[in-house]
Amino acid sequence: MTTTHTYRGIVWIDLESPSDTEIGGLVRRYGLHPLVGEELKSSSSLAKIDFYEEYILIVLTLPIRERDGNSYTVVDREIDFVIGKNFMITARNDTIEQLEYFAKIFEANSILDKDEKIENAANLFYFMMKKIYSGMFEDLENIRDSLTSSETKIFSGDELKMVKNLSNLSRELIDFRQTARIHRDIWNEFLEYDNPNLLGKDFVPYLRDIRDQFNRVHELIGNCRELLIDLRETNDSLLNTKQNQIIKVLTLVAFIFYPLTFISALFTIPAIKVPFIGSSYGWMGILVFMVIITASIWITFKKKKWLQ
Repeated sequence: MTTTHTYRGIVWIDLESPSDTEIGGLVRRYGLHPLVGEELKSSSSLAKIDFYEEYILIVLTLPIRERDGNSYTVVDREIDFVIGKNFMITARNDTIEQLEYFAKIFEANSILDKDEKIENAANLFYFMMKKIYSGMFEDLENIRDSLTSSETKIFSGDELKMVKNLSNLSRELIDFRQTARIHRDIWNEFLEYDNPNLLGKDFVPYLRDIRDQFNRVHELIGNCRELLIDLRETNDSLLNTKQNQIIKVLTLVAFIFYPLTFISALFTIPAIKVPFIGSSYGWMGILVFMVIITASIWITFKKKKWLQ
């Protein structure tokens, strides 16, 4: 599907799951290299930037957080950009929320004839990337909110449940970092490119701002990972403490009942003249004896501070 947006002589062509016919028409119309057409058709999942005389090809893989049942997962979404002087082509195989929202804003600005300082396609690319990174930043803030919520649950006694929750958040952050890490190399390489006829003479500050936007995203990923590590260590510590306490209690119960079981079994031996057996107070005597042993064990544990 092809959607065309125009604004003050600038054309933005957005392709979603494009056909060979659509790609072929654009290749002929804008004189694109055949390899660029192949890139627009395929999904290589390999971020890169290539410079041509009349345009630039940028392939970006974006981490998108999507709901998966009761949890979230981070999926890779590729966007191919072809940036000319007065045209920009975006190609993708999946719906990307930030791009859809930007299209609505772009159309509204075109209708209202607002001045957004979009003088060429490079400026349009700048505003688009700001919106994309804003969406990534929002996803990371939602992950950070989930970590903060997990902190409350950890200290509420849900340590075992939080093991799975923290593992899911860790997986999200790993996928986020792995997908986004290559962006820095692309922006650094882009900053070395010098073609004022294509990008405009004042585009370098815009590029630096895009890189700064990415750095904010990268820094937030690092902050979330540090928080996650601290929470995981705290949760594991509390969980181990609780498990050790349970094991200690079970050990104490077993240590108390083993002697009592032995005593009760001892008095059931079918022997002649077993003490207390046959006496009117025999059962009471055995019971008192067991209570004394239990109390002795309990006091011993307390003195040795094995019980808190």
